[in-house]
Amino acid sequence: MKSSLAKKASITLPAELENQLQKVAKTEHRTLSGVLQEAARFYLNTKQWEELQKKAVLKTATMGIHSEEDVDKLIHDMRAKR
Repeated sequence: MKSSLAKKASITLPAELENQLQKVAKTEHRTLSGVLQEAARFYLNTKQWEELQKKAVLKTATMGIHSEEDVDKLIHDMRAKR
């Protein structure tokens, strides 16, 4: 994805990792830069998901929800109140 807002970055990779990434790029008819951009996005999305999970655990703990059974009970209780 070319953009006028794109910035160049220089990174150092172990030779074996670079070889593996080059093979992926060639197999997928992509550039090494494109493969690395996707890897970076995946990494950032994973970190964001992990942070959301941590927040959810804290929030549910304050609600007394500690297990899937607690969630099932909460759903059952809410449905029973209808």
